[in-house]
Amino acid sequence: MLQALVDGAITPAQADDWARPWMVEGGIRIEDELVLQALGRLFGADLMTSPSSYLHGPADFRAWLEEFDTHH
Repeated sequence: MLQALVDGAITPAQADDWARPWMVEGGIRIEDELVLQALGRLFGADLMTSPSSYLHGPADFRAWLEEFDTHH
C-alpha cells in the first residue's frame, strides 16, 4: 500500500480507509513495530492542515516507503 501511495495508484484517503480497520477496530494485534508504524502512517496519510492543504505529500510518502524498505 505504501508503494501504491507513492505511485499515485491510490489516494491518501484510500490509504487511510485501507489502514483504518487495523488502527481503529483494535481486534487485530500487530506484533511487527515496523508494520505498525507503516499502518499508522497510511492511516494518517490524508490528514489536513487546512481545508485545502494536506499535512503529508509525495515526498513524505516516498520517505515512508524508503524507511520501510530499509528496515524490513
